[in-house]
Amino acid sequence: MPIRPASFLHWINSMSSRTFYLSLLLGSLVVVNIYFLYTIILPWFSNRNGKVTPIVPPPPSLPKPYHPPYYGVPKQRIPPSRRKFKSQVIDDYIILKSKTMQDQDLATLLNNCLPNTLDTTIEWYDLKYPHTFLITGDIPAMWIRDSTNQILPYLPFINEDLQLQSLILGVIETQADYLTYDPYANAFLRPWYATIDDKKNPAHGRVQDRVIPQYDSQYVWESKYELDSLGHFFELGNEYMTATGDTERVLGSKTWLQAVHRVLQVIHDQQRGTWEEEERFPRARVYKKPPFPIYENSSSSSSSSSFSQEEPMPLPLDKGYRFTRYSDRPTETLGANGLGGISQRCGLVKSAFRPSDDATTFPYLIPANAQISVQLKRLAQIIRTALISNKVDHHRKQLSDIAVEAQSLGDRIHQAIYAHAVVDHPVHGKIFAYEVDCYGSFILMDDANTPSLLSLPLLGFMERTDPLYLRTRSFLLSSSNPWYFKGKFGQGIGGPHTGYGMIWPISLLVQSQTSTDEDEIKIILDTLKRLASQSTHGWMVESFHKDNPKLFTRPWFSWANGLLGTTIADLDARFPHLL
Repeated sequence: MPIRPASFLHWINSMSSRTFYLSLLLGSLVVVNIYFLYTIILPWFSNRNGKVTPIVPPPPSLPKPYHPPYYGVPKQRIPPSRRKFKSQVIDDYIILKSKTMQDQDLATLLNNCLPNTLDTTIEWYDLKYPHTFLITGDIPAMWIRDSTNQILPYLPFINEDLQLQSLILGVIETQADYLTYDPYANAFLRPWYATIDDKKNPAHGRVQDRVIPQYDSQYVWESKYELDSLGHFFELGNEYMTATGDTERVLGSKTWLQAVHRVLQVIHDQQRGTWEEEERFPRARVYKKPPFPIYENSSSSSSSSSFSQEEPMPLPLDKGYRFTRYSDRPTETLGANGLGGISQRCGLVKSAFRPSDDATTFPYLIPANAQISVQLKRLAQIIRTALISNKVDHHRKQLSDIAVEAQSLGDRIHQAIYAHAVVDHPVHGKIFAYEVDCYGSFILMDDANTPSLLSLPLLGFMERTDPLYLRTRSFLLSSSNPWYFKGKFGQGIGGPHTGYGMIWPISLLVQSQTSTDEDEIKIILDTLKRLASQSTHGWMVESFHKDNPKLFTRPWFSWANGLLGTTIADLDARFPHLL
């Protein structure tokens, strides 16, 4: 019987629907089987012998080939016969790195700069005592801050060179002697027990300054109270004990304990508000004349015989701190009859001067507070560990009390920084202020000298990748920072100490160590190599002009030279292909 057209179409549609559903069913079964195969069958075979087939990640992408430009930095290291302290370990390291580095300009800079402190600034040392006196370079005095930074680059080597280890321990002990005498002073002359006969060095420090507590100019170069000096004292001791495990010779030192007690007293005293200080010592005024004879600051009368060989008595701290100096530079003296900027108590610690030796605008210098907070908490941990493991046999009760006090102070300062120093910037958002007064005023800037806001990760205060730090860093490296300069030759942070347009290599080296951007680091390295090859004769200097590198300050500046060595070591660990 013939099929009707309508019935035929109905049959076709019926078959298509069946085929569709059948295909859908078969497809679902295939998917289920594949899933079963890969999730159950294959893992079972992989684990039959208790072994799991590892998932091999794709190979990491290799860094792009980098061919650093060569400018011909001159070799400038002084000959062995003129070197003041020799370390074969340092020399061997320089030789090894020079052979493996592809950037020969950086290799030459490493050879010139890393050993500069040992070669040129160790004026006197006694490794049996041990004590060490070193100068900053072209200034014949020992700064607490500078001496720490000058000697820190050698810490990775001290377990291989016991003489170098004793030399660094000697710096700690000498710093302790100085701060026991005057914990407010920032720079000192050769210690009273040093046997030096060098008529080029002045026998006396500044005699025109009017300071409370008034120092003897035979021992103190100048007494600008800088909180970072105290932070650097703790930092060097902490780094030494961490690197060597030699806690007994530091924590067991009577001189070191005396210095720590004096330093902690200063920290407590400088947490007071300005008017608290005024009310506490209402009759305290800067002396018109020092209460003992002063001497002309003349190198012609300088000799070792003019130094007292007796240990000086510690200066009294019961009158607080005041400083005035006759000067046409406002950064060289303090207002409010020597008290400085006005502030109120808030948990932070005042600093009369910055690491640049310039007066603070607002007394609570945030980078210095960050540094002292970190180092106090580190010291507390080191002491607790040493006591638990019985690594110290003496002064256990004193050390336990110091640990409790240091931890409490460190925590309090850390909390106060976040409570009072995080401010809103109209472009960069929430960032750290440089200085505050805890009345609500603050200053937004940064200075090249460390501790700085730029160096916060290097201080151990926060990570390089912390969003608050990254916003602060973005502000610091922009025209929003009044002391950031960009010119024809280079760009970077300077400061009031050297004025407009002067960029500090220290700030560039800190910028490199806090950067995670290879292109940024390459620009910095290129600037420093051109500077050393064209203008500064193979050295780092204090500062150079943004447009004309032939205008620079302090050609012999040991701190900056040492930081160059530290920066190369940092790059060797993080970006070795850039070297």
